[in-house]
Amino acid sequence: MAALQQSDYRIRKLIGILGVAMPFALPLSAGDLLSSISHHYYLALPSLIFIIILSTLGLFLISYKGYQKDGTGPKELLSDDWITNIGGIAALVVVMVPTSCLASDNVIIDAICQTNIELMKKGEPTNFPLLGHNDVFKNGVHLISAGVFMLAMGWMSAFKFTRGTDRTGKEHRFYRICGYLVWAAVGVLLLYFVLGKIFPNFPEFTYIVYIMETVAIVPFGASWLVKGQTMTFIKSLMH
Repeated sequence: MAALQQSDYRIRKLIGILGVAMPFALPLSAGDLLSSISHHYYLALPSLIFIIILSTLGLFLISYKGYQKDGTGPKELLSDDWITNIGGIAALVVVMVPTSCLASDNVIIDAICQTNIELMKKGEPTNFPLLGHNDVFKNGVHLISAGVFMLAMGWMSAFKFTRGTDRTGKEHRFYRICGYLVWAAVGVLLLYFVLGKIFPNFPEFTYIVYIMETVAIVPFGASWLVKGQTMTFIKSLMH
């Protein structure tokens, strides 16, 4: 494997910081806990933070090169660069095609949504914030893109970051656990949405989307922080 450039380590740290910070910075800026991270798009300050963090995350992932594939087994079908490009592009699509305004569990967003739904019924122009909408197709694009982003990042943690580590060591287990947590959270959400479609009376669990998104994003960010040798960097600053 070719050696990494120092810029790659910096990008790893920044990706990790952004990933860990996002699920906590957004509700703090909103002063409320919404049904999903993506619904912060419809509030003024949280929208700005959401767009900046996710866009920066997407661009950093696209800029990241990592190791080239070495062809050693099925986990090396794609290089780091390909996987992070896929994840980065998916993150940018999540920003450009936001979630539907429905079911936000926020009074302000619900009022915005209802007002625009009424305008749509009357055939009048809507005034959603930025690229906001109440469109089923766009919402599907958003959800699929978010899923692709998470799946790609889980793959990086579970199979790419583990290369060169002792299979019985703590670092190897840490990356695997982070990757599997990301995938498990995506799986729970997928199952939740499918059951909701199949069974009309399937109970709704408040904040399950936000909780599962956080379960996915925090391990993803933590794995990038560790891979970026963040603790070593912090220790060097203290000496």
